[in-house]
Amino acid sequence: MTQYALVTGAASGMGRASADVLQAAGWSLLLVDLDAGKLETANAGLAGKGAVNWLAGDLTDVDFVSRLSDKIAGLTVSAAVHCAGISPGMGSPSRILDVNLAASIALVDKLVNVIADGASVVLFASTAGHMLGSVFDQQIAEAVGERDLAQLRDLATSPEIAYALSKRGVQFLARNMALAFGKKNGRINSISPGIIDTPMSHAEMAQQPLMKTIVENSPLPRLAQPREVAEVAAFLCSPAASFVTGTDILVDGGSLTTFTHNIAE
Repeated sequence: MTQYALVTGAASGMGRASADVLQAAGWSLLLVDLDAGKLETANAGLAGKGAVNWLAGDLTDVDFVSRLSDKIAGLTVSAAVHCAGISPGMGSPSRILDVNLAASIALVDKLVNVIADGASVVLFASTAGHMLGSVFDQQIAEAVGERDLAQLRDLATSPEIAYALSKRGVQFLARNMALAFGKKNGRINSISPGIIDTPMSHAEMAQQPLMKTIVENSPLPRLAQPREVAEVAAFLCSPAASFVTGTDILVDGGSLTTFTHNIAE
């Protein structure tokens, strides 16, 4: 039986790197991205190395998520790596919450019902969620639990705050859904990357000089390569991580330890 891994945001960046790494590990692929042209190009680059299916659409669209759910139900999807998301410079606070958190909630709610027993789901969060701290945790927990982001929209007074709130919410989502996936002998975790060598990160760094400072003062003072994060996602999808669930994995070169130390001082 062919085992598929779903990868969202698969046309570029960490999504494409995840597709490459998972395919090299023996997975067949179901690729999803908003950009149909780039997704078709990615599909062409991966074809011939194993079974590849793809579906283009907007994960904030309820109808598209239903179509994707039907597609998953027709395959044996035993892993999912959800990379799709936008950065602060790519949308309004409301749009950021919709893409990064509301769409993640909708996708996970579908996956728990249609993904194969024993499957592993990996959600991409961010160190920004950790940098936010616990000040809004009660509101975030309530919003994620109730599937209602109204109070987070009130808190999201800028794209940067919306981004941090959304990624903290993704961390909560992985934690909260661990029991539901465990009932199917499955697992769900999140990854919080630091600053990655992708066009999205470079665009943000041009607008936010603090990001360069964070990188320069990290224990590993460089940008991460997308593949370095993708390898962690692949590990979480593998039997080697069979007892890891409901947690967040930092892949940030130690930047958070330096950031929090400087804040404390």
